[in-house]
Amino acid sequence: MNDAEWREVERDLRDSKNVDRRVAAATKLNGAASSSDVPRLMALLKDEDFFVREAAAWPISELVGSAALPELLAAYQRGFDQGHDNDGFTTALIELAEANKVVAKEALDRLVGADDPALKKNAEWLLEFVQE
Repeated sequence: MNDAEWREVERDLRDSKNVDRRVAAATKLNGAASSSDVPRLMALLKDEDFFVREAAAWPISELVGSAALPELLAAYQRGFDQGHDNDGFTTALIELAEANKVVAKEALDRLVGADDPALKKNAEWLLEFVQE
């Protein structure tokens, strides 16, 4: 996306008064983001707003794949810590894991050994979807 498109999508993602605008922005972000947008997507993954993080999770899952699991699982946990159910985020993570089970399993096996208990717990949970 060019800078103007990015600013518009980001503005609309944050429009807490207009749910339709937020959903349309998330849809556009998922459909239009490219590998050149990955740094900006990763920044959105650290956003305070759970909707913004979840919107970024989908294109990150598709563009970066299992290599982004540490960042994705950290953002996922942040949603739980804020009291959200993370339904959409859960779906994005499961689809990522199931898309390439071998690569996801390798990444998750490494994360299961993490020092961070929440990261470890979430990695163990997601491993259930890649076991044969």
